[in-house]
This record gives sequence, C-alpha cells and structure tokens, in this order.
Amino acid sequence: MPRRNCVLIALMSLAAEGTPRLALELSREWIAVGVQPIIVVMQGSPNDLASDFEALGLERITLNLPERGYARYLILAFQIFRIARAHRPAALLSMSLGWHAFMAIGARLAGVDRIIAHVGNYPDASTGNAFRKFKFLVQFGRPFTDSLVCCSQYVRAGTVLHFGVKHSETAVIYNGLPTAFSRCDRKPSRRTNEAPFIIGMVARLEGHKDQPTLIRAARILKTRGRNIRVWLIGDGSRRHELELLIDAEDVADTVELLGMRKNVVDLITQMHLFAFSTTSDEGFGIALIEAMAATVPVVASDVGACREVLDNGRLGTLVAPADPAALANAIDAVLADATIADARAQLAQQKVASAFSMTDMARGYSDLLGLPMPETSPDFAA
Repeated sequence: MPRRNCVLIALMSLAAEGTPRLALELSREWIAVGVQPIIVVMQGSPNDLASDFEALGLERITLNLPERGYARYLILAFQIFRIARAHRPAALLSMSLGWHAFMAIGARLAGVDRIIAHVGNYPDASTGNAFRKFKFLVQFGRPFTDSLVCCSQYVRAGTVLHFGVKHSETAVIYNGLPTAFSRCDRKPSRRTNEAPFIIGMVARLEGHKDQPTLIRAARILKTRGRNIRVWLIGDGSRRHELELLIDAEDVADTVELLGMRKNVVDLITQMHLFAFSTTSDEGFGIALIEAMAATVPVVASDVGACREVLDNGRLGTLVAPADPAALANAIDAVLADATIADARAQLAQQKVASAFSMTDMARGYSDLLGLPMPETSPDFAA
C-alpha cells in the first residue's frame, strides 16, 4: 500500500543551480505539512547543496549512474523500482526531463500512483540528433507519466510544439521564490560618486545563459569611462571560456567570476542592477525573481521567459538578446537616472509576492501528485 505522504524527488545532481534549489525549497514546504520527501540523485557530483538537504533531515539516495552507455537507462529503471518497492511512495517527481521516462517505468512497476516531470527550459529543437533523441525519450515516457509540469506558459507552448505532446498532458506551475528571499527587506541601494555601480548576474555558466554578451557590454561601458563592477555568480562548464573572454575584452578589472556562492541573498542586496543576459532556451529564471523580490532594478534579454516574468517590460527593461551595445545602453540609462528603473523594481516586488509564492508552487505540485497539502501551510500563515 503506497504511503500517501511520501514522495520521491529525482535530481541529476545537487549542484547549486535552479532545479536542485527548487527541490530543496519544495522539500522544506512539504516537510512543514507532514509530507516526507526522499531525494534520489543520479550523479554524486557536483554536490554543492548536500549539506542543505542534510540540514532538513532528508533521506538521500545516490545512484552514481554510468556516464555513458544504454545500460544506464535500464539501471535507472531498476534502481527506481527497487527504491519505490522499499519506500512505497505515493508519487514521483522527476526534475530531469528525458530521464523521467525510465524512472516512470520503474516506479509504475513498483506501484507508484502518480508520476510527473518538471520542464525547466524551452526545448532547443536546433540541435539535430540530440533533440531527436530527447524527443524520443519524452514520447517514450508518455504512457507512464501523468503530466509534464512547465515552469512558464512560454515553456508549455514550446513543449507542446516541439515534443508533440497534447496540451492536456501539460500543466504550468510557476517557480516559487526561495524562503530566504521572501524575508528580504532590502531597499534600493544607493552609492556615492566614488563607489562603483554594481551589476550582477546569478546563473550557471552554461550554454543556455549568455554571460558573454554581458562581458562585452562591460567592455563598452568601461570604454565610456563608467565606474562599474560586474559580478558573475555561478559555476559551470563555460568558466574557462569566460575567463578567456574577460582577458580578451580587457575587463579583468571590471568583471569578476565569483563562482558558486551560498550567500546569494547578501550579494543581490548589494547590487544596483541585475542584468539577466540569457537565450531563448531560458525557461523562467529563478535568479530573476530573486532580484525582483529584493527590489533590484532589472535589465534582461527580450526572450519569451523574461517577457512573461517581467510583464512585457512593465517590471524591467527588456533589450535585444545577444546585443552588447543594446545591453550597455540600457545599463547606461539606469546609471544616468534610476528613477524609472526603481519604480519598475517596486512593481516587480509586488508581482513576485502575488504570483511566485513557494507555498503556491508546493500546493500546485501536491495537487498533481495527490499529496496531502493543507489550504494554508504553517509557514504561509505566519
């Protein structure tokens, strides 16, 4: 008999990036209302957030799947079957699209009632064989998966269009604001003439983000004599490439790669501007709503997810993607007069409070997974 208050949450790793952080916050919400998450991690590294999950007292199972070979798919299905048989969860939430197909098979065979998969990015149909393989996995998992949960309407539209699934097989649940930011009382930061204007971006250093455009914009602003500092917070496979670009653009004294940080709240509250330079693959941008919650003015790439979150530019400045000059000019406009940007930031904070609640996110997932979730959780009531 499945345990109605038990759910498996499957992650690729515990890297300090959006999806594992969401899983951490969901776990915190669920624990508060008596739901017991069990974390299943496919790879043992990176494990930046391991101590955060341990602090919640969660059971964590690491699979350490082989990095290559078709056998790993069968191993994954068997391992999920074995775990589900041992723990009898009522539901499985896969935070790894594609891989969810084999998890779902194992979970169904073990008697798991509800299975859903999180879709965090717009499908990149331009990658040829890689995308065709990805689409095959999504199609293969359809008979065993109850819903593909998209983090924005933009991602849902792409999921239906490119993966060939029905609209009824998808749902939209916006990502929620992490607890630490919901308690952030930061006021817009002011600076003296001598202090640098701090521009920050929090994101993994991966191909679906666009730190290179921000680095090139920093070169333009430096050439104009602007007293700025750019903080790139996060880590990933493109770090060395970005280090070379920083040197090539002669902005080593302006742009800093700060790496993975756990004090993101403190760093964002020190920023004068949040620059979210990204690509059309962007699905939502958790760091974007974190900056909005802290009333930090935002300049972002004019791509589908950013338009949706920023209300078509009402809550922040949108600029042409991959255009360093446009990004530099938008930043310069805030440097010259932050009045409009600060007003937008105040509206943005209100939007986060009303639309991007972590409790609402947890409740949405609970409804789809059939988990018990009171109408008002203890934390939400406080």
